[in-house]
Amino acid sequence: MDNCCVVAATWRYASAEEIAQYTVPDERRAARTRRLKQRIGAQGLIYLATCNRVAFIFSAEPGATLASCRRELLRLVAGAGAARRVFRSWEGEGAVEHLYLVASGLDSAQPGEREIRGQLRDALDQATTAGTVDAELRRVVESALRAGKRVHRETGVGAGRTSLSEIAADLLTGRAAQVAGPVALVGVAAMTETCTKRLRDRGIPLILVNRTPRKAEELAARTAETARPPATSPTVGTMSLDAFRARPPAVSAVLFSTGAPGPVVDRRCLTALAAAGRSELGTPPFVIDMAIPADAPATDTGAAGLERIGMDRINELAQQTLRNRRERTAEARVLIDEELDAYREAMATRSVAGAIRAIGAKYQDSLGANLDRLLQGELKSLSEAEREALRRWTETMAKRLSHLPVVGLRGVATEIGQDGVDAFLAAAAPELLERRRAAGSAK
Repeated sequence: MDNCCVVAATWRYASAEEIAQYTVPDERRAARTRRLKQRIGAQGLIYLATCNRVAFIFSAEPGATLASCRRELLRLVAGAGAARRVFRSWEGEGAVEHLYLVASGLDSAQPGEREIRGQLRDALDQATTAGTVDAELRRVVESALRAGKRVHRETGVGAGRTSLSEIAADLLTGRAAQVAGPVALVGVAAMTETCTKRLRDRGIPLILVNRTPRKAEELAARTAETARPPATSPTVGTMSLDAFRARPPAVSAVLFSTGAPGPVVDRRCLTALAAAGRSELGTPPFVIDMAIPADAPATDTGAAGLERIGMDRINELAQQTLRNRRERTAEARVLIDEELDAYREAMATRSVAGAIRAIGAKYQDSLGANLDRLLQGELKSLSEAEREALRRWTETMAKRLSHLPVVGLRGVATEIGQDGVDAFLAAAAPELLERRRAAGSAK
C-alpha cells in the first residue's frame, strides 16, 4: 500500500486543452509506457487516459523512491513548470484512496459515472499486454474496481444520468427535436456507442462516420437490437471519414469523439458542413466535440459559423447535477472508507504473514526444546502416550502464547505500517527482521 503513486492531470485542475497535451494516442501507448517505466525507475506503471484525465499509476523499484520516480516522470512528461500547475500527485494510502474514488466515479465531473470503471479496467489490461504492470499495482487496481462496483450496486450515486455521453445524448436529442434531420456521430468509441444506442432508441436517424467504415458498420449492427420495434426503428447510415470530409451531409447535429492525435476536420470541411445544413435543413448543425485533443477546434467551428460545445462546457453541465447527488455521494463515501479499511487490513496481514509464521515457529521451537530437555531428565519416566499428550499440550500453549504478539503485530502493520513492524521485530526478534529484509530484497 505504501509503494503506490498516482500522478494525474484532471478536469479539476486543468482544461480539456491542457489534458490533451499529455494524451498519448492508442497506437503509441504500449511503447511509451514501457519506455517511461524503465526511465523513471518504476517497478510497475499503468497509463490511464479518459476525456477528463490523464493519470500515471506506478510503484517504485527496490532501491528507488516514489518521490524520485515522480520527479523524473514529471520532467519527462511535462517539464517542471507545467507539472507544478497542471499535475497533482498522491502517494501510499492516499494514492489507493484516490483510485477508489476514481473507480467509483466520485472523482468524475459527473459524479457516479460508470464508464470510468471500464476505462480503468482497460488501462490495467493494456498494461498487462505491454508487460508494465506488477503484482502490487494489479492488487491495488483490482481492489479499486471491486470497490467501485460495490458503490454502484449499493448506493444510488450512479442512478439516472451518470455519464458524460448521456449528457451529450440529451443535448443531441434536444437539437433533433428542434431541427428535422439526422445526427452524425464521428468516431467509434465508448462515447459514440452509448450515444448511438440512446439516440436510436429515441427514434433519431443517425449517420455513423469513421476512418474505417467497417467499424462504423459493426457499431450499427451492435445497436440494431433495441427496445423499439424494428418497423419503427430509425435509419442508421454509415460513411467513411474521408467521404464526410469531402462532402459533408446535411445534419442537425454532429458529435465528434475520436482518438486521433489532432483535428480530424479542417475549416473548409466545417464551412461546407454549415452550408449543407443551411441549404437543406434551414440551419447549420450543432457541434459537440468530446475528443481530447479536439477533433473540431473552437477557432475553426467559430469561423464556420457553427455553435460548438467542448469538453469544458460538458463538464460544467455535469457539475450542475452535483447538488442533487450530495446525499448519495456521502453514502458512497462511507462504503469507500469501509473498502479502504478492509484493503488496509488485508495488506497489513499480507505484509507480516512471514513474520507471523516465524513467531509461531519460534514459540513452537522454544517450548519444544524445553520439553525435550524435561523428557530426557525429570520426566523421562513418562510413558509414550503421556509424552504424546504433553507434546500436543505444548503445541497448543505455543499457539496461545504467540497469539498476543501476532495480534499486536497485525495492529502495528495496520495503523503504522512497515516501519512499525520493523521496529517491533528489531526489538523483539532481530533475526526475524533480517530474514524479512532478505526476503524483500530477493523479490
